[in-house]
Amino acid sequence: MRVTLLASAAFARPTLDALLTAGHEVCVGTQPARPAGRGRGLRPTPLAEHAAELGLDAVELEDVNDPDGLAWLTSTAPDLVAVVAFGQKLGPAVRSAAPWGCLNIHPSLLPRWRGAAPVQAAVLAGDEVTGVCIIDVVERMDAGDVLSVSRTKVDRKTSGELLDELSEEGARLLVETIDGLASGTVERTKQDEAEVTRAKKLSRDDGRIRWEHDNADVDRRVRAVTPTPGAFALLEDGTPLRILAGEPVPCARGPLPGEVIQTGPEGVHVACGKGAYLVTRLQRAGGKPLAAEAFLRGFALAEGTRLGP
Repeated sequence: MRVTLLASAAFARPTLDALLTAGHEVCVGTQPARPAGRGRGLRPTPLAEHAAELGLDAVELEDVNDPDGLAWLTSTAPDLVAVVAFGQKLGPAVRSAAPWGCLNIHPSLLPRWRGAAPVQAAVLAGDEVTGVCIIDVVERMDAGDVLSVSRTKVDRKTSGELLDELSEEGARLLVETIDGLASGTVERTKQDEAEVTRAKKLSRDDGRIRWEHDNADVDRRVRAVTPTPGAFALLEDGTPLRILAGEPVPCARGPLPGEVIQTGPEGVHVACGKGAYLVTRLQRAGGKPLAAEAFLRGFALAEGTRLGP
């Protein structure tokens, strides 16, 4: 098929690869380059950079719904439009531009976790299983019929690890779904509106560790916000300390939440409302990410120190 791929984020890279490997003819539309880095020079989207590596042009679209955007979309004569982490709401003209429809890869088990941060929401909520869906793009966000679905265990993966996994699985599933559309074997399933949950966009404050919570909750929060927006606590002087990795461990009652109980080669034990959290990788403001043992060689984090929320 002629597939027009509207995509911007790194999550879409495997999709472009999979479509090309499957033999589809792909045109790429993406968000415009934005200022980035210390010099604030213009940087293309991750998907545009990947397309260039493959020898493809990625057309920058300020708004795919405006006359210029629609003119470009029409010129690609798509059989199907695929939307993956694009970053723009699609109007009816875009959604109806291709005879085989407009499909989206969404990284959750819809109708659970519609919205901006479904993977992070699944980890934070303690879901045992999440996954990826191929859905029709409709006017309401993430509300279209589900064409296909794949599930995966969350285990103790971070959001970043899950996104990497689901980006690969979503790419495979999209190609499989396109084949199914061509052969007439795809069945659409309407979402049950009574089962809808929402996944809001995360802010920096969502990464703030509340040590008064139990250690399982602390662990879920660290994994949910890794790598972004990032988990952190405050040192006694107010300096933020990034918590990059760790695990829940037992702790007898006694220490106050946020108190450093013990430090050693294995990491930094911090008391929680229930149990403790063993920090194994961390980073001071302006410093490098370090394993706890290396961090403690250059910074004295004494037992009894209180880490603030």
